[in-house]
Amino acid sequence: MIFTGMINVIGKQLKLLFSLTLLVVMLTTVTARAGNLEDVMKSGVLRHLGIPYANFVTNDYNGLDVELMRAFAKHLGVKYQFVKSTWGNIVTDLTGKKVKPMGNEISINGEATIYGDIIATGFTVLPWREKIVAFSEQTFPSGIWLIARGDAALTPISPTGSVADDIIQVKQNLSGISVLGLAESCLDPKLYGIMATGAQVQYYPPDRDLEEMIPSVMAKMVDSTLIDVPIALIALAKWPGQIKVIGPLSPPQDMACAFSKNSPHLKRAFDKFFENFKQTGRYRKLVEKYYPSVFIYYPDFL
Repeated sequence: MIFTGMINVIGKQLKLLFSLTLLVVMLTTVTARAGNLEDVMKSGVLRHLGIPYANFVTNDYNGLDVELMRAFAKHLGVKYQFVKSTWGNIVTDLTGKKVKPMGNEISINGEATIYGDIIATGFTVLPWREKIVAFSEQTFPSGIWLIARGDAALTPISPTGSVADDIIQVKQNLSGISVLGLAESCLDPKLYGIMATGAQVQYYPPDRDLEEMIPSVMAKMVDSTLIDVPIALIALAKWPGQIKVIGPLSPPQDMACAFSKNSPHLKRAFDKFFENFKQTGRYRKLVEKYYPSVFIYYPDFL
């Protein structure tokens, strides 16, 4: 009986040890699958983190960045997988870190599961993001504009030739004006000193389609909205005369693909691929397909 009891105890200990070992392996796998090139090649899948947004990722999961990532996956010889995320979670989904932006700084408040290898979704390079992810070279030009209804009392500024002076002009007209923004994104009013202008800042729900921000202005729910250049380009063509650009609220910005800082080899592989993709003219064809008017505003792009 004593011998049998010892066997049972040992058996239970072995099962516990096996379970703990399996858990460690599973956790290690989640951490290791953080997007570095070796793991992407081993798994045979490139996980593209994106958010339906403008023509970068369309609602039917096509778009500029989807086609770019499909081409990159084909270049690597692996399958392509789209992983849908949100603006509030996408950095966490890439890095496994629970990140809280605080102006240009960040606070890391815990660990989380990693779901993707690369962010490509019209993702703006911001100082706080640079502290937690590694960006590729520019994939698209951007900047933040203030948009109002075509019949609004707000009038477009007269460009001075200096973006800094133009921004000052725009801000001087915001006292008492309601301005729509999106927290913890490139459209966060806190990043551009809007609070100090006397504007009535309102925040757009983070789980809703950003392309509805301009229709909110057209529906007179708010006087104006911050919007980035790519969405503005689409909106100006879609609603000619119904909206107008008041002026810039940021200097020129870059959009780029983002990688975990633990994935330098994957970033290096993409940078090399992207350079060739541009040189062969394939990327320009994609941009012309999804954003043909960008070259009017940014003639030197590409």
